[in-house]
Amino acid sequence: MRRSSALAMVVLMSWMSLGACYLGPDPVQYASLAVVDDRPTAVVASCGRPLVSVLLYLDDDTKDLDSHYWSVLIRPPKPVQQLEVELLGAPRPGWEIGSRAETFGSSPGSVRRFVPLTSFAPAHHYTLDSSIGGPEGATAPKVRFTTDDLRKIGPGQVLAAIDEKRSEVVSRDSFIKERCPGTSPPTEIAESPATPR
Repeated sequence: MRRSSALAMVVLMSWMSLGACYLGPDPVQYASLAVVDDRPTAVVASCGRPLVSVLLYLDDDTKDLDSHYWSVLIRPPKPVQQLEVELLGAPRPGWEIGSRAETFGSSPGSVRRFVPLTSFAPAHHYTLDSSIGGPEGATAPKVRFTTDDLRKIGPGQVLAAIDEKRSEVVSRDSFIKERCPGTSPPTEIAESPATPR
C-alpha cells in the first residue's frame, strides 16, 4: 500500500510537470488486462473522458526501496468508451510517458529510487491502475497479475478487478458495458497508434 501511494504521488507530480493535471468530475477510470497480438495490453474503460492514465508497477511486497514503474497519460483525439494501451510500449503520438528515474530522500535509510519498468519477468507480481485522482477522491480497484495470468486471457476477454483483492477473467464487452453504463460516446475502440500490420 505504501509503495502504490508513493508511486501515485510520483506519477501525479510527473504529469503536473508535463502540464497534464486533470481535476474534472468523476475521476474513476477502470483498467483491465488483455493480450492483443501477443502483447500485454491495458483496456481502459474511458467512458468518454478527455484523459486516460495508465500506471503499471512491480508489486512484489518486498522491502526493496526501489520502485519499478511505467506510466502514460493519453489524450484521445475524440471521446471513446474504451482505449487499448500496449503496456511498456514505446511513446506514440498523443502519449506522455511519465516514468523516469528519480530519487527522493536525504538520509541512507529513507532514500527511495523510482526506476522505469522496461520488461515483464516470471515469478513477479505487477499492478495495473488507471485511476485519475480528482476532487471526489474516488479510485478504481487495481488489477494485480503475474505473467502466468496472461496465458489465462483468451480472445475477447480481459482480466478485471472485482475488488481490491480479487481479479477474474471476463468478457471484454461485459467489462466495458458495466464500467460505462449510460454513456453515449462512440463504442468504437480508439486503439493506440501502432506499427502497420
